[in-house]
Amino acid sequence: MTSPSVRRVLASHALASAAMSLPWPLLMLLVWRSTHSDLWLGVTAAARMAPYVALSWWVPRLADRLSRDRLVRATLVLRCALLLGVTVATAMDAVVVAVLLATVTVAVATPAYPALAAGMPRLAGAGSTRATDLLVTIEVASFVVGPALGGLLLAAPGLVGPLAVASSLAAWGLYAGIRQPRPVPTGPVPWPREPEGGQVPARGGGTRLALALLVVVNLVVAATGVSLIHLAEAQWVDAPWGWNDATAYGVATGALGFGALGGPLLARGGGPLGARLRRGLLLVTAGLLAAGLAPGLTWAVGPLVLVGAAAVAVEAAATELLQRAVPDDRRAGVLGVADSAMVLAALVGALVAPAVSSWWGARALMLLLALGCLVVVPLARRALRATPRHRGGLVAGSASMVNTLAE
Repeated sequence: MTSPSVRRVLASHALASAAMSLPWPLLMLLVWRSTHSDLWLGVTAAARMAPYVALSWWVPRLADRLSRDRLVRATLVLRCALLLGVTVATAMDAVVVAVLLATVTVAVATPAYPALAAGMPRLAGAGSTRATDLLVTIEVASFVVGPALGGLLLAAPGLVGPLAVASSLAAWGLYAGIRQPRPVPTGPVPWPREPEGGQVPARGGGTRLALALLVVVNLVVAATGVSLIHLAEAQWVDAPWGWNDATAYGVATGALGFGALGGPLLARGGGPLGARLRRGLLLVTAGLLAAGLAPGLTWAVGPLVLVGAAAVAVEAAATELLQRAVPDDRRAGVLGVADSAMVLAALVGALVAPAVSSWWGARALMLLLALGCLVVVPLARRALRATPRHRGGLVAGSASMVNTLAE
């Protein structure tokens, strides 16, 4: 059972993270309507991820040098101010200013999650494992659920900015009074026990495979999300339900984003790690094919939910694979590389998708992405082979990543 302080920290991070992502579907739609430029649409989509690529190499170190609660509070205050600026700029049709302010919002928020994750063992005490798992779930889900909520709000775009600001203020209020002081030298965070049985990959091959899968999945999901604008405009506006382009794009974005919450449900199927990876990739492939060939939005919603859920399941299994393949004394560095590679892949997918969709059509892009996932399936089968696990390996890759940050 988590303590009241831990629950407040988790609720604060959930609200702040979702608020930061809310404006992006509206900003992308505004950029597309004002420019009809595939280049600027891709640049806007990539702007949301660029701060992670630029700052993830060094920003987490701030959480080991400064008072963590002050650092988090500073990011919350800055986010409130910047999101208020985004709201004003959007209302004044200053789209470029709004995109720039939203990008800076992402940049100033990058130290918050490492600070919260690193301070969780001291804050939560004996409940640190459960609290860390919840924090990781919130961090991963907010990246897709925030835009999903923002997409659904395109039916009432005037609410996007005020809701983002209000959520950020609520996050700041929840975090008030929390104390997470500057870290002190301590022993390593205990690693959870491994289950018996199962297969793990060979050391080098497993690391390369995990990185490859994380790159592929993040590129595919990002490219799919951007291509939904073209699909909504070209394929779904004239459907029997009478969707307009904004509503169709919002519903599709919501389906893809909220589908990510179903990732743990797919993981319940269990089985060897290689089988879970292959199953997830095949489900992503099937979902992309069904969404790309769907005659209307109504028929595409279910497959998009499947894509979101299966992609998260693949990412979780690939992270577990990475944790098992890398020895403990090198795990933090490899995880940093993996994190940067994932975001960079998503940035590239978002940047390239509009041009490919414009040249070949959005449906052709979806089929191409499905083919890319299908090609990777045999790679998982070839690279997985039984070897002794490294000591300190983990079952839950996401939890181990946070424990690594906390050391």
